[in-house]
Amino acid sequence: RYHKQKFKTNDQRDQVVLWTEKEYRNLIRAYRAGVPVPKPLYRKENILFLRFLGENGWPSPQIKEIDMKKGSKKWTTLYAQTLVAVRRLYHCARLIHADLSEYNILICPTWQASHGHLIPSDERTADDETLQVVLIDFGQSVEIGHPSAEKWLRRDLSTVRDFFVKQGIKALSNEDAERHVTDPFEEVDDAENGETGITEIAVDSAKTEDIDNIWRHTKRGWDDKKEMELLLEKLKGTSR
Repeated sequence: RYHKQKFKTNDQRDQVVLWTEKEYRNLIRAYRAGVPVPKPLYRKENILFLRFLGENGWPSPQIKEIDMKKGSKKWTTLYAQTLVAVRRLYHCARLIHADLSEYNILICPTWQASHGHLIPSDERTADDETLQVVLIDFGQSVEIGHPSAEKWLRRDLSTVRDFFVKQGIKALSNEDAERHVTDPFEEVDDAENGETGITEIAVDSAKTEDIDNIWRHTKRGWDDKKEMELLLEKLKGTSR
């Protein structure tokens, strides 16, 4: 979409508008693919509107702002959630974040991060209050076929690993993390009609009312809980 755009030769305002459009499209793509991101609502020129994450006017904290005991199992859970989100972004949205760090990972209750309508307070369960990572800042994200995608994925994973190791937990080596993210996902076919369940919706034609539609690369059979279980099992045999 942008490879023929002469970004550097545009004036500063046009650059900001183009950058905002790119982030909006990437967010729609990630949101449709089920990646934990803020719901994109609307874009006009250089202004991007997203669903607010936070309570009583206070935004959800960045993960670096979380005050939690080093070595806590909760840090391991957040690390696993982050890698599962990166893996889902890679396979289902076919994107590399390309700027992932502790500065653009938010922490909020699951009910805020869930897709669709927000759950009323009187209908929330204990699971809905569980902390969940949410990825933000998708202006620099690129498709997995980009010439620098592999390099930027490695940088993302290295930065994420460095942060979590400082929190006193076990983490996959950079090589193992890359292998975990990129390992193929075996999609489950529909037994009745033999279809893969991939919905053909082009993000270029996305309208605000289409945001909740499924992105065309969504994998049938993908289960974040199973992905978490597999990753946590790997981490049990990992040294720091």
